[in-house]
Amino acid sequence: MREIINEFITTTLLDYESEENWRYSFRGSALPICPRQLMLGTFYKKTKLPHQVSFSTRYAFHIGRAIHALAQETWAQQGLLWGDWKCLDLKHCGVNFSNVCLEGGKCIRCGSPSQYIEKLVTDEATGFSGHCDAPVYIPRLDSYIIFELKSRNSNIITKATEPYESDLYQVSMYATLLAKKYWLRIAGRVVLWIGKPRPRPFKFWFYEGTGEELAAQQFALKMDLDQKIKEGRILEVDGKCRTPEDADGCPFAGICLSPARDRLLEEEYKEWLSGKSY
Repeated sequence: MREIINEFITTTLLDYESEENWRYSFRGSALPICPRQLMLGTFYKKTKLPHQVSFSTRYAFHIGRAIHALAQETWAQQGLLWGDWKCLDLKHCGVNFSNVCLEGGKCIRCGSPSQYIEKLVTDEATGFSGHCDAPVYIPRLDSYIIFELKSRNSNIITKATEPYESDLYQVSMYATLLAKKYWLRIAGRVVLWIGKPRPRPFKFWFYEGTGEELAAQQFALKMDLDQKIKEGRILEVDGKCRTPEDADGCPFAGICLSPARDRLLEEEYKEWLSGKSY
């Protein structure tokens, strides 16, 4: 009986892989961008590109999401978290609030608990979008700090001397757009690595200002990409991969690393233009 149950748990849960589709768009979680990957993602926009995701990967993702929610809830209870809210008393109130810090995280109208909604940050000119983890008011600074939260294993945190490049680009993009759109008084950005399953050890990196130069770099790359696609100069679009080890599971690696890359890119472009497959 134990063997049967053990096999069942292993095969239907721990070793189970679910199918998801690749998504390539100009979004916060995909920074810094690979222009060629974004271009090919545009060509395949209407085509499903499935890949297998392990239970372990989804497990880690959901743990991270729970840690995010707890951190946001804790700052919200202290009236420090800025953003959008929805009153949870849907029967008698249900009011939405935007671009505010709610005292105690409670509805201004009825006093009921309110749910925090991560701020959707967008740039219409380039099509960028992403959800900012936490714009937090720091009373001693009389300013906001934009937090990018990442849950990491303790051994990774202990050994780290710098955050991942993607973390810094992400928080810089959010800070730049929040300052531009909402005139938030932003003193800086923080990439916070917090432990799992326990919150300590933790490590953070503070950067002054909004990181506008990093955001501008990404905006320029995207606008340059859009122009090259429009003009048909697709062979001038650069990619990040130089070896198979660089691909990190990208479904377009077979094109980018092929000796016949230029021919394959031109074929994909012509198919996209014709609309036959996409």
